[in-house]
Formats: sequence, C-alpha cells, structure tokens
Amino acid sequence: MRIKRPSPAMVVAFLALVLAMSGTAFAAVNYARNSGAVDGKSAVGSGSSLSRAAGKLVTTQRKGANKGRIAQKYLALGGLARGATSKFGKYLAVPDNQTLTPETIGAVFGLGTLTASCFDQNATAGREDPATKVVFANQSGGVINVARTVGGGNPTVAEVPNGVETTWTVGGSSTFQLHIERNGTNYFVNGVVRQDGRNTGDAACLIYGFSLAT
Repeated sequence: MRIKRPSPAMVVAFLALVLAMSGTAFAAVNYARNSGAVDGKSAVGSGSSLSRAAGKLVTTQRKGANKGRIAQKYLALGGLARGATSKFGKYLAVPDNQTLTPETIGAVFGLGTLTASCFDQNATAGREDPATKVVFANQSGGVINVARTVGGGNPTVAEVPNGVETTWTVGGSSTFQLHIERNGTNYFVNGVVRQDGRNTGDAACLIYGFSLAT
C-alpha cells in the first residue's frame, strides 16, 4: 500500500499545532516559576544586602519600631533634608483684658527657645479680640541669623544678638514661617495661628505646626 505524501497545507497545520502546544507549555512553566513575582521582579527580605536586592522588590520590616516600613538603607535620601523633627499644638484661652503666660512650643539645643502667648487686644469688657505673640529667645551664646514671614507678607531678615528676643504678633488667623541659623545649624518652623471667639467673652488662640532642626 502506498502512503500518500502530506500536502503542504497539512504540513503547515501540523507545525502550527506543535508550536501552539509548546508555547502553552512554556508559558505554564514560566508562570509557575514567576508566580510570586510582581512585574517579573521577585522580592527579597528586609535585611538583604544591597547587592542581593539590586533589581528586586524589597519587603517591609516584620517587627520593631519600623514594622511595616521599608528599611532606610534601601532608600536614596541624599537629596532630602534630614534632621530632628517635632510638632506643637496649643489652645490658649485668653482672660478678658489680660495676657497669658508664654508657653514653650519649641526649643533647639544651642540656639534658643520658641514660645507663644495669647492676649486680648480689645479693652472693652466682655468683648475679647485675641492675638498671638510668638517669641524666639536667642540663647546660643552668639549672634543668630533670623528670617520670618507672616502670611503672605514680606519677610523680615535680621541678625539677633545673644540674649535678645525676636518677637512678632499675629493679630487674627494666619500662618507664619521662621528660619534660624547659626554656624551651619538651621531651625525651620512652619506654623498656623487661628483666632477663635472674637468679640465674645470666651475667645482663644490656637497655634500649631511643626519644626525641623538640621
């Protein structure tokens, strides 16, 4: 019995079938191999060396104070300002026609102390108009450089001798920024002042914000 030679169309169809099947098998193997990857990148545990982590994802830390966070050694922070940060928040109810004792809202060792107080601007009894007085006392032992801005106003830039205070008043609700510098040490403050209860007998000043010493 003579076997007929397959037609060209049959050969093409057979090859297409083989390629399709092998492609499916390859895809299945490849998927299994990379099933734990994201965008084709496998993860390494926190604590792995930088060489081992190169080109891979890094897991967050499992325990400790930074639990759930990426370890700092894997982050490029060279272009960012780093230093000690702090925040403050004070709600200062003002007695009628009186000034409250200043309260400390920030301090930097080797530079000085930042305080705030609330006072009544309105001499009429029972109609309070609270204002906030902010003071930075230079306790550095030398001259400090000061720049400050209230709201959208022009900045005040000056030198302040040792033992002298730089003072400003926010009469209503506004923002303020303060920059102190001495011998390369910088202290930045970004604050908000809110005036509550104006023209009532129960007014107050709210002051809050954050600072960075670097």
